[in-house]
Amino acid sequence: MKDEQRLIEDVLMGKHESFEPLLRPYRQGMLNMAYRMTGNLEEAKEVCQEAVFKVFRYLKTFKKGKSFKSWLYRVVMNSAYDRLRQEARHSNTAGASDTSFPDETHNPEKRYLELEIKEKIRASFRLLTPKEKSVFLLRDGEGMSIRETSEVLGCSSLSVRTHLSRARAKIRMEFARVYRLDRGK
Repeated sequence: MKDEQRLIEDVLMGKHESFEPLLRPYRQGMLNMAYRMTGNLEEAKEVCQEAVFKVFRYLKTFKKGKSFKSWLYRVVMNSAYDRLRQEARHSNTAGASDTSFPDETHNPEKRYLELEIKEKIRASFRLLTPKEKSVFLLRDGEGMSIRETSEVLGCSSLSVRTHLSRARAKIRMEFARVYRLDRGK
């Protein structure tokens, strides 16, 4: 945290070489969040690039003593929302991409099952409101605490718990429905 604050101060003082080390610990998490929000790896990369520009441009507005990680994830999520709104305006057809991150496992059956579950979760996102999706991705996808999630989203802990509960319930119901269909019941 102290090192992070020093890097922020260095960037603000014009030492731009400190910007990369500041973001390095969060790069994979940023890409994961953007990918989960957009469902497309190329879109996710563009969202991250936009977010990095915004972080650099608005770093001076970051409040000392607050969580940089929470602020950074908020910028990534807002960039993803902007991208999704932009896409919706330009196209009425929004399809899910079949692009996915490579899995390091060497067990093809396990990999297939993991990909199938991930695809079913991603497909169930269509049932979630944007707030439910955001809360679910931050808590269950990124492993953030209730407090961190509430900071990123700018809402109360109670709101996070409520939206998380609703999101999980909707996903469980969708899994049950799909499972019944798959089994022919």
